[in-house]
Amino acid sequence: MLHDMTRRRFLGSAAAAGIAGTMTGFARSAAAGSGNLTAVEWGGDVVEAMKQIAADQNAATFNWVLHQGGAGAILPKIKAVWPNVDYDYVAGWEGSFNSMVKEDWLETINPADVPNLANIPEKIIIRDGKGNIKAVPRAVGGMYFGSRTDTAPIAVKTIDDLLSPDLKGAICWPGPTQSMMLQIVALALHAGGSETNMEPGWKLMKELAKSGNIGRVAITDIDFTNSLTSGETSVGFFAEPGWAAVAKNFPVTRFTKDTNFRAFLYQSGFGVLKNRSNTKATLDFVNFAISPDMNSLYAKVAGEAPLNSKALTPDNLKHLSFTSDEFSSFVYVPDYNVVLEQQDAWSKRWEQDIAPLL
Repeated sequence: MLHDMTRRRFLGSAAAAGIAGTMTGFARSAAAGSGNLTAVEWGGDVVEAMKQIAADQNAATFNWVLHQGGAGAILPKIKAVWPNVDYDYVAGWEGSFNSMVKEDWLETINPADVPNLANIPEKIIIRDGKGNIKAVPRAVGGMYFGSRTDTAPIAVKTIDDLLSPDLKGAICWPGPTQSMMLQIVALALHAGGSETNMEPGWKLMKELAKSGNIGRVAITDIDFTNSLTSGETSVGFFAEPGWAAVAKNFPVTRFTKDTNFRAFLYQSGFGVLKNRSNTKATLDFVNFAISPDMNSLYAKVAGEAPLNSKALTPDNLKHLSFTSDEFSSFVYVPDYNVVLEQQDAWSKRWEQDIAPLL
């Protein structure tokens, strides 16, 4: 079992054997001294995973701060207080990290300070225009349509089915701060548009809002999980941790390998903020968190596929494993520069055109 040998137990045994100083990561953490870190994480199983990882080391203690809505919601909070930011690291993904890189808020990561980066695929590491590493990936997740198989009134086979009268009140739809509004990009793709031609998506979004089929707008991860687990709704579009939480107790059909839908993949990871006194302790913890055992633990608890090549991928995450042909058929990679630039405009459009219809 992964947790049969925790860090504390290991150090106790290793100290007795005189070998603790030979272990990369553990030795660094011990040498770093104590740090009281303020970490921003998503709620639900993600923060639970990180709390379990934190419990397996004793070099740092944590103040946990949860994202309120999508990861992008933290950006204006940081901007309002910059450079006196209160966070040591912020969990995020391509969307929020790219914004942080543009604002020059993130520390440049020296691979020597995070040696477990050597086991992370090079292609997925986020860099700035000069090639500097600006975030540390930990896992791959997805945002996609799905349904709770046992309670969905109908078997949803295409996005057009979302307008069926049989789904009255049965859909949980992400709020405008969730998923960078890729849910509406998904509608646009279905209707012949894209992130650069969103009018077909907005037209379909209006029809969906007017249909009365949206029974809950999820502002937070917990909103989504509670709505589906309580049976209030049974169909939706959300990120992998939300679906994984529901799937713990109920059968879930994930439309990640269905030509009638498109899945959006993302990496989650750590952005280490500048202007903090705990940078070394933060990097030590980040390195520990992406070690093979801890990355395996994260995947098991948080429900995102691990990125450390030496970590274990749970069987229940195989729906996020794609061959090259499957990737071309089922996965859509938007132009994130366009998506980021349009967030304010899309949020205003939601408030003006969609919110009054709900």
